[in-house]
Amino acid sequence: MIVRSIVSILACVTVAAAVSDARAELAAWDQAKVTALSKQLVDSAGALNDTFYKQPVPTAGSAQSRGYARLKDQVRQIQRGAKSLNAKLGKQGDREATLKSYQSLMQAVDAARDEAKGVFTGNDVAGKAAAVRGVLNQLGPYYDPDFKELRPVAR
Repeated sequence: MIVRSIVSILACVTVAAAVSDARAELAAWDQAKVTALSKQLVDSAGALNDTFYKQPVPTAGSAQSRGYARLKDQVRQIQRGAKSLNAKLGKQGDREATLKSYQSLMQAVDAARDEAKGVFTGNDVAGKAAAVRGVLNQLGPYYDPDFKELRPVAR
């Protein structure tokens, strides 16, 4: 009985070690594809920004007015980040040369996703955000071996 327990424990430890050592790998770099994705991201982030600006602005002093202002800034940062990444990739920047731009962009995305949980937006904004999310889900594996697919924001 004790031998079986020890064998079970060793098997679990071996599996756990194998899983931790089996870190995901980056997608093989494809300059043309990554550059094309960054162009799509510029377009979809621009559409998101334009659509967000057409949203009705919450009245001053409402519970959403501060969150709306922060989200507005973050959406603008996403658009700028997408443009910056695209410009660097357009100059044949490789993964290493564009990694900081990608990381900065993803910080803006994460902040916007957190803020969006508390701000009401219409279906049109949600649709544009889905387009941005779709491109980022394709781009992420080129930069982050542990990239987790972005899902719609749950409110």
